Amino acid sequence: MAFLNFHPNDYSVSYGSETVTLLAKEYALLRFLYQHAGRTFTREQLLDQVWPMEYPGERTVDDHVYRLRKKLKRWSGKIRLATVRGLGYSLIMQDTPVFNIPSWSDGGLQQQIAELLDTYQKLGQSRSMLALANQQELLGVNIDTFHLMFLRFVQADLDWFLNSSEVEDRDKLYWLLVSYYAFYKEAQKCLDYFERAIEANIMPFQMQRELEMLNIIGLYTDNGRIEEDLLKVEEAYRIIESLDGELDSFKVHVATSEMYIHLKARHVPEAERCSKRIEGMLADAPYLREICTYHGLKGRLLLLQGRRKEALAAFEHGLEVGEAAHNAPLLVSSVAGTLDFLETVHHDPPLQRQFQARYDEFERMYGLSGHQQPLERMIERILDSV
Repeated sequence: MAFLNFHPNDYSVSYGSETVTLLAKEYALLRFLYQHAGRTFTREQLLDQVWPMEYPGERTVDDHVYRLRKKLKRWSGKIRLATVRGLGYSLIMQDTPVFNIPSWSDGGLQQQIAELLDTYQKLGQSRSMLALANQQELLGVNIDTFHLMFLRFVQADLDWFLNSSEVEDRDKLYWLLVSYYAFYKEAQKCLDYFERAIEANIMPFQMQRELEMLNIIGLYTDNGRIEEDLLKVEEAYRIIESLDGELDSFKVHVATSEMYIHLKARHVPEAERCSKRIEGMLADAPYLREICTYHGLKGRLLLLQGRRKEALAAFEHGLEVGEAAHNAPLLVSSVAGTLDFLETVHHDPPLQRQFQARYDEFERMYGLSGHQQPLERMIERILDSV
């Protein structure tokens, strides 16, 4: 399926190398239909979803669909806003054609594409991955299931993970867990899910290792178990060093997790030590995900040091990098983490209101609260089936 790339900062949408700029409600309407591609919605349903607490007439939907069709005309071979007589509207995404393209069967080329995608993913260049995914037919390449799921993840396409039958539910487990951690501050429940998943050992090796070595760090601190978290950090460093360079890219993630722990515990000197170490790492390996995460943490450290103006600049830079990475869970997690810090560690009501407003905007864009219970039910169903 074609991938659209949504940019909430200016209400623009990209497909491949082309971008169109929309009005706010055009953007919201297209995003909703894209998240539910192939499903038909009545005008009343679209009014409820896109114009909540407003009372426009049904003609409003028709007008917006008309304008969207004109603006998306250049992509008519891939994307179509269809009128379903007597029912409403549906967004149709054209599938890859059935005829064979020779390079699809070239194992060497497909391996090179997989390695390129791995590199983009490590560097945090989700937008580059999306551009490549949108040009599969033109370039004659296939995007493997792992990277396609990653692209669904960075776009916060929770409906796909909950409803798609393209991939077995067990194969979605890692992405369901890290999505849940990014979007919902349910520390005890999240830790329980992670520990059960690690014990079940049903995920592919790479995901199992990342969940156990990287993703779970910080959750013990969120549950008031700081010393256990610090032991996890030490263990992660030992494993990284023992593998003689194989997992060097994990170091900066572990370091940011360690800094997170010390900030939650108000260990300012230790957080300062981590900060200096991370800056050195990022100078050598400027990964976008880690830069975004680090600047969120740096902003919190600067607040504890009484340097509020510099903290605001660090927060803004981190979010700008997160936007460049085009990684919705990363952005939501950074904002939610700072909001939690402002609620529990360093009280700053004006700044707290600003971050709450940012989080509320993410809630509106991605429908986070409406997806929480379905995500919980799916995770529990998978774990209970082991």
